[in-house]
Amino acid sequence: MTVINTNSAALLTANSININERNMTKTMERLSTGQRINSAADDAAGLAISNRMTSQIRGLEQAGRNANNATSMVTLADGAAEQITNILQRMRELVVQAADGSNEATDVALLNVEFIEAAKEIDRITDVTEFNGKNLLSGNVGGVGSSIVTFQMGANAGQTLDVDFSDFNLAAGGATIVKNFVDGTAGPTAAVNTFTVDVTALTAGDRVVLGDVSYTVTGNETDNTALAAALAASTDPALALFTYNGSTTTSIVATAITLGVIGADPLGDMLTETGPMGANLSSFATTGFDSDLTETLEKIESAIDGVATQRAVFGATMNRLEYAIDNLSSSSIATSSARSRIVDANYATETTALAKTQIISQASTAMLAQANQKSQTVMQLLQG
Repeated sequence: MTVINTNSAALLTANSININERNMTKTMERLSTGQRINSAADDAAGLAISNRMTSQIRGLEQAGRNANNATSMVTLADGAAEQITNILQRMRELVVQAADGSNEATDVALLNVEFIEAAKEIDRITDVTEFNGKNLLSGNVGGVGSSIVTFQMGANAGQTLDVDFSDFNLAAGGATIVKNFVDGTAGPTAAVNTFTVDVTALTAGDRVVLGDVSYTVTGNETDNTALAAALAASTDPALALFTYNGSTTTSIVATAITLGVIGADPLGDMLTETGPMGANLSSFATTGFDSDLTETLEKIESAIDGVATQRAVFGATMNRLEYAIDNLSSSSIATSSARSRIVDANYATETTALAKTQIISQASTAMLAQANQKSQTVMQLLQG
């Protein structure tokens, strides 16, 4: 048919131009952003996968920074422990010197002056060694009564590393810390298991850590009144189930507190810990030498060994952190490469596609002009 109202060839050509323009725009967008996926319409599944990979990559990178912070923290603690070792070595030297029978009593007294000051310096270093406001060597770096710090070492929940910084206080060396890790997330409903705490069986400096309560034994306790009062004042719901001499009242003098435990066997949660000093050496900072210098020497040697053991923990942890940092870096690179294959534009492919759409655009424009000229043949019929 020869018609002028409907130019089918022109309509088809115009539609092809629109489709080609859309393809050209998409190709130019990819080339300008460098990404193959710029919206969910480009590849919905690919976008979802790439978002998960992005979360993983950013998590791995942050975990790497966490590991570096942990390394700095442990290195600082190890540096302080090294100085404590040096002081203990000097204290041992003083004891050996004092034990020589050629010394007069006044000579031993003078040596004891330096010994006392050296012991005080150990406690001072313990008190002032801090990282980001956290006292590293006091036994409370992980919270009251806890020397354990948990570092987030991965991109996902549960990928952590626990480091025990221990307690370097002279008095903490012989502390028996009774710990019960009760669940404070939900209120107790029944006493599944119980255990008894009797402070009269402990010695001065010992600590009882129950939930959010940290109680230090002073050495003159005749009953559990003070501990019971601390438990009663606690806001930890898991500590609500305790009885004092068979009653919940704190007014009764008794020697035992029974605590209800939700969940695991409490015996599995109770630990006896000894600090690096090996024994309670607090008297070294007040009176100095023991009356028996041989006993003093043995205590110092035990402390040197204890600090060395804790420094071995620090050293092993620093090595672990180094391995962890390298692994996190490798994982981040591998995941980034995998994401790149999904979301990044292939410039060789896209520039070829752009050249194609540009050529088609020029050809389509020429064909549209030809289609528009087609109607001019009707005039020849009318002029005949």
